[in-house]
Amino acid sequence: MAQLSKNDRQQLLAEHVLNAGTVRVEDLLKLVDASPMTIYRDLSELENDRVIVRSRGEVTAVATSLSETSMKYRLTQEEEAKDSLASQFEKYLTRGTSIICDDSSTVYSILKKFTSVGGLTIITNNWSIIQLAGSVPDWELVTLGGRYDRHLDANYGPAGVKTLQQVRADHAFISAAAISDGVVYHPYSQVAEYKALMLQSSVQSHLAVTASKFERKALYRVADTADFDSVVVDAGTPESIIAELRERGATVRVGRD
Repeated sequence: MAQLSKNDRQQLLAEHVLNAGTVRVEDLLKLVDASPMTIYRDLSELENDRVIVRSRGEVTAVATSLSETSMKYRLTQEEEAKDSLASQFEKYLTRGTSIICDDSSTVYSILKKFTSVGGLTIITNNWSIIQLAGSVPDWELVTLGGRYDRHLDANYGPAGVKTLQQVRADHAFISAAAISDGVVYHPYSQVAEYKALMLQSSVQSHLAVTASKFERKALYRVADTADFDSVVVDAGTPESIIAELRERGATVRVGRD
């Protein structure tokens, strides 16, 4: 196997554990062409990011229908697929537009492609997006307050809910942890609540998802895919899934390769 970068190596390890559920460390050492010390460092970082947990020579996936990986980890995953979605959002990003953004790495990846567009107003609870928006002199920024969750890199609580209930933005850009039978779900109830409120607090709402989200399940309902004004998927999404979404009533657009 060719030498992998750190991000690619950790993604390979994480996906193998997530797919298997539990794997012995000795099997992971055979999976990647790297020294045992390097693999142990990778596993330690994945454990710190709450992707896996190690115990007695075994590695078990943490990400389930009841949990999600950290924002720090998600920012390194599926970068090309997320970037491919950006072209389908260009028409919404014009001067004077207000946009509600959720706490997803996918929406962050889309926004960072358009920092040359001036006069946007960004409304968000996510600190990665807050820092991005704050670095663009011509963007207005409205932060949703609340208690900071380091794992999700976002604020949650009554203060943010109150603000969402008071605003009416032009667009909401939202992603998903999981989509099952045409419905968007999330592992955490407070995140599902925020996403649902963001959808209601905008004139138009847009769902941005990569193909992997259709393979996952989560506990709390956010909305039906047909409730969004558009659903943007990456080019790797199977045609069968796209057809099912359209049959459900969703307006589906496909990102570029």
